[in-house]
Parts: sequence; C-alpha cells; structure tokens
Amino acid sequence: MQKLVVSSIVLLLIIFGWGALNADESPPPPRGELRVVDLHPANFGSIVFSVFEHLLEIDKDGQLVPRLATGWQWLNERTLEVTLRQGVTFHNGEALDAEIVKLNVEETIKLRHPFHFTEYLRFAPGLRMEVLAPHTIRFLFPEPDGTALAKLTYIHIANRQFYRELGWGDQHW
Repeated sequence: MQKLVVSSIVLLLIIFGWGALNADESPPPPRGELRVVDLHPANFGSIVFSVFEHLLEIDKDGQLVPRLATGWQWLNERTLEVTLRQGVTFHNGEALDAEIVKLNVEETIKLRHPFHFTEYLRFAPGLRMEVLAPHTIRFLFPEPDGTALAKLTYIHIANRQFYRELGWGDQHW
C-alpha cells in the first residue's frame, strides 16, 4: 500500500511539473514562435501554407489567382511586372510593399530546401528585382522562365520583423 501511495504522489508531481520551476519562478511568456519538432516535409508545407500569405495561388482548376499580388504582366520573355494589393498590413502593423516582397524573394533564394521538389521551384541564378513604386515590383530573369509565376506561388511573404527576429531555415529554428 505504501508503494502505491508513493507512486501516486510521484506521478502527480511529474504530471504537474514539480521541479521544472522554483517556487518563486513563473514560466516564461510565450514568444509566439513556432517550433517544428517533426521536420518531415509534409509538416513544413502544412504549417507555412497555413500561416503565410503568397503573391499568387493556383486554384483547383490549375488557374493562377491573385492573393497579395493583384496583377502581373510579362513585358517580354524575361521581364515580369507584378502589382501588389494596397492596404495590406501584417500583424504588427507593417504595410506590405514592393521592398518587403523583394526581401522575401531574396531570402527564399538563399534557402537550402529540405525536400527535392522545391529545387524545381528555384529561380535561376542572376534574378534581379526592381522596385518601381511602393506597390509595383519588376522581376528581371537571366533567361526565359515559363514557370516563374508558379514559383511565385511558393514564396511565403513575411514582414521585416520576421527576418530581424527569426528568419527562415533550420539555422534559425
């Protein structure tokens, strides 16, 4: 009977976290960060596609539809101009603009992707971007890229605070 009582007390102490904090300590406040424990590619995709917005999206019929971009136009076979939605703000109040899109594309290009199919979503080295106006960005591809719009559907748009405090990739998480 004594073993049962002692075992029950130990179990309760474990369940309620005895020893994790001293009596005068309080748990740290949540930072709002997302910790991915299972790095399986399916989990990564499920999380980022649920949390981040994208410039474009492909609908169930395979058609490109606007998201943060309201329009896009090919000026020639290597030049794409994208118009951004106005009035969009991030959770911290920062406004979406062409500079933040440029930052997101540049940061995404730097990533070492954890799964193979994303290698097909990489832009060719030498991509340049020009901010023409607060809500207009021009992509200058080093060679024709018929999949450029599809690639833009995979660029996750985060704010500047995200890059200052967290950033992408396993070196940050």
